[in-house]
Amino acid sequence: MNTISSLLGAIPTAVWPTIAGALIALAGVFLSNASHNKRLRVQLANDAAEKSKERIATLRRDVYLKAAEEMVKAGSFLAGLPQADLTKANAGEGLQAFFGSAAKLQLVAEPKTALLVNELSSAYGGLLMHALARLIPLQDAKSDRDIQDELYKRSQAEVSRVLSDMAKFNESANIDERVFAALRRAFEWNSQTSNRHAELRDQAWDRINVSQRDFSRRLFLDLRNLGDLQVRVMVEIRRDLGLTSDLEAFRNQMNCQWQKMESQLNAVLQQFEQQA
Repeated sequence: MNTISSLLGAIPTAVWPTIAGALIALAGVFLSNASHNKRLRVQLANDAAEKSKERIATLRRDVYLKAAEEMVKAGSFLAGLPQADLTKANAGEGLQAFFGSAAKLQLVAEPKTALLVNELSSAYGGLLMHALARLIPLQDAKSDRDIQDELYKRSQAEVSRVLSDMAKFNESANIDERVFAALRRAFEWNSQTSNRHAELRDQAWDRINVSQRDFSRRLFLDLRNLGDLQVRVMVEIRRDLGLTSDLEAFRNQMNCQWQKMESQLNAVLQQFEQQA
């Protein structure tokens, strides 16, 4: 301690202001560095948070847009079920892309959005089950139509064959009435059979048309009942993406669209009924 005091005492008085200035400058450097380091840490934390938000936003945007696209395709797939041949295709395959997109969306979405999407996915699954049940009468009618059409073609082929044999009989100047009578009976029987299959085929077509109209009406009502849930999902998706949304405006717009589609659907179905 005495040594330090001696050393300090040996420093000329004129040098002390210089030393004090150096110490003050050094303290300023320390304070400046500490402040800079603090700002740097805050900036790095903010940059990391912003990059994380940007990555999440990019991921959400890709997933959300794909889910919105598949949502539209799901409705189109359900509407096209009456034209599908369920004996050759998996009826549920058409909604697999939608269910997959919905599952991805739930992984990256906000909790409220994820819950709504899960509810919508379940609703579409239930709607598919009901739609398939309603398709049973239609599929039966199509099967009957195809069977009767095949039998009709076979009967017509027999009619053509018998007519050809009758023509050959006449051209050969054959006078055996028993042969001609047999040909005539064969012609009459095959003609009656052909007419019966044609009538049954027409009846099957009538059942097909009725089933398709009934399916379209009921599917429209089911999709319309999902409309409000879809609107809520779209609003939450836009909110997650940082876009402004007006739930009431969306609902009003959707209701107007459904009313227009219902009017168009009724007009088309009424035209079909008049032509039937």
